[in-house]
Amino acid sequence: MDSLFLWELGTPKVYLLWVAALAAQIVVAEVNRRWSWTVFAVWTVGGIALMPYAWIHGTPMVGWFPFGKYAIMVLTATMTGTVLLYAKRNPVKAHRYAIWLGVALWIGLAVNIMEANVRDLTIFAKAEEYYACGASWECLKSVNDAHSIDMVAGLPEARGVTEALHSRAWYEAVAANLAAGHVGIDPATGFRTIGGWWNLVSAAAGLLNIVTITGLGKIIVTSPGKAKVRGLIWVDMVWPWVIAYDLWNHSFLYNSLADYSWYCTLALLLACTIPAFTWARGQWIWFRCFTLMFWIAVNNLLPEVLVPPNDTFNFATMDPRANIVCALAALAANVALFAYWLYKIVRHRRHPLTGVLYCEMREWRAVVREHCDDKDKYFLLDAVPETPSDLGLDPGSPTPPADGYVGHMPWWGTADKRYPKPRTPVAADPGLVARGVVADPRWEEVPGTSSSSR
Repeated sequence: MDSLFLWELGTPKVYLLWVAALAAQIVVAEVNRRWSWTVFAVWTVGGIALMPYAWIHGTPMVGWFPFGKYAIMVLTATMTGTVLLYAKRNPVKAHRYAIWLGVALWIGLAVNIMEANVRDLTIFAKAEEYYACGASWECLKSVNDAHSIDMVAGLPEARGVTEALHSRAWYEAVAANLAAGHVGIDPATGFRTIGGWWNLVSAAAGLLNIVTITGLGKIIVTSPGKAKVRGLIWVDMVWPWVIAYDLWNHSFLYNSLADYSWYCTLALLLACTIPAFTWARGQWIWFRCFTLMFWIAVNNLLPEVLVPPNDTFNFATMDPRANIVCALAALAANVALFAYWLYKIVRHRRHPLTGVLYCEMREWRAVVREHCDDKDKYFLLDAVPETPSDLGLDPGSPTPPADGYVGHMPWWGTADKRYPKPRTPVAADPGLVARGVVADPRWEEVPGTSSSSR
């Protein structure tokens, strides 16, 4: 079959299914964003209720690992929905504890990336074992025997094999085709894979992607009245990071789940990147969480449809050159991102976790103007010398609101270590006052002077 370098040239059916998969993921995440209760009704209550079915029905087909991923994503989706709901209902506390909300989201994201890095390293270390399995009719038979669905008959290497299905001669012919193409089989999953130094390159890109996650202390929710749908806004998750993540994630999945990457990278990644660059700017993390939750749930609940290789797949070409291009693109993007990240920290003396890093970027400013009132504008910038006016954020007042939000890191103790410039008074947060946080009178705004109070 003809190919498009990364994948074979599929039938019209494959492309229609791809569009359907893309649309379904976006719709589900958008419904969850607009109506928060659906997160808990569908993913918390429904997800937990369906766990026994997923275990009993799915694990004989696909093993325990996808079920574990399903359980983790139910927890992650519940946590993300709770963060949004909590921040809407408790704005003062949400801003006070923003760093912990950010750390929780960071852990979920970082664990997901590290899990993938471990898989990349495993494929590299076991490459010869996987190649040997692909070339062995006994190993191919054992893969099928270990699953309640056929993991071999639908593979490209099984096309044109005329021997009786599942006979020894049939397995031998498929094994010969896999060996001729130097394609391995993971005996635990039955997935085709080819291992090489590109796995190490991809893992390095993933590690850099974790390092460059920034702005944990400044994750907020759209200010009341600023947008029709109040979303979870991670302002520092700008396009350089998102693109670097997408390229890394595609590289990893092309290495480990090559035949599934037509849907679980190209469609799944676009399902969160498209909204984040258009109608839901600054909200990539939300769409990433719930598109992934949807995809993993469907794979666990309908594995007999989505897992065994068949004519709904756009199979990978299994050409090492494709893996190399994907891995090098991922590394190049993440090295460039790391250099930019480091430049921002050193040149502007900004903290990459507790403050904001990319506030000069056009995208960053557009997100803030669209989603933030003066309370949030001054909160986002309270750790940097620039003011909302300096950055063209169109604040309603040149002075911070007296009833705004106070950014405070737990390890500061009773000191107020915000940047020495006019700022919302500590008194705006009674919780910090009760904790004994000492205000610096040189920079405290006089209560009642702000025109942006609400």
